[in-house]
Amino acid sequence: MTESFIGTRHKRDSMRIVLVVREQALRIASAVVRAHDFADRVTILNLAGDVETAKLGRTAGAEVIEHDGPTDAPSIAKTLISTSEESERTVIISLDSEWKLSDMARTVGLSRQGHDVFIAFKHRTMNPGIAEHRPDTPIDSDTYTYEDAVIQFAYCSMTGLKAVSEQSTISSPAELDGSIDLRIVELDLPAGPPRRESLASASRFAQFFYWMLESKHPLILFGVPGVVFFWVGFEMATELINFQGPHDSVSIGVALAAFAATLVGVFSLTTSLILYVLGKQVNRMPNRASLK
Repeated sequence: MTESFIGTRHKRDSMRIVLVVREQALRIASAVVRAHDFADRVTILNLAGDVETAKLGRTAGAEVIEHDGPTDAPSIAKTLISTSEESERTVIISLDSEWKLSDMARTVGLSRQGHDVFIAFKHRTMNPGIAEHRPDTPIDSDTYTYEDAVIQFAYCSMTGLKAVSEQSTISSPAELDGSIDLRIVELDLPAGPPRRESLASASRFAQFFYWMLESKHPLILFGVPGVVFFWVGFEMATELINFQGPHDSVSIGVALAAFAATLVGVFSLTTSLILYVLGKQVNRMPNRASLK
């Protein structure tokens, strides 16, 4: 194997990974580090102009391109062409909640199949335009257009990148020139049961309140009645103090009722706090079941 062949092969295999991000400051550093394991260059296409994302990306070793235009494939291809090398393979990844860092190896592996353009669309249920109009249509090169579908990741050679950049938003990959080696796939849905609404999306206070109701928590069983009794006794005492008329047996009865309600409220609140603290202590005690 000659040195010229080795040099040509290394040059041909150079890869650039482009992460298309929108407000992904929490994930961008780890994504860049992971991408460097597979690529010679890592680029961030910052859609939202997030300063923190750009700063963390540069610190992790990526170059950052600010993009405030349309986010369809032809527009992004136009943005990337000026910074791409002739012999460079470009892998474009939409860094969102559906794409995980564990998918990096698979994504890069698919890009090594030798196509000029490889496009992986999200599942049709995540593409409203497709789900509404063609819910049962098998995936093929004529199914999706850049306008009505969302791309999860794509791969382009320099030839393919130029060809895509010359298309419009309403075009489809099938309209590329016949000399372009094209492949289009539709990704499967994530494994596992479908998502259902749960308390995970509720506020922390809502989760805490539901837990207290479900577990018959003392802060609910005794605390809430205690607050009610204390508030009633306080209001009765306030009205009695502000009462300007003569103090007779009725006012004395109201005063006793106010005192009793306040006292019950204080006792209920105290009981709820004591039971809560005792419950915490019991939960921390190890299970000392006798061994036989």
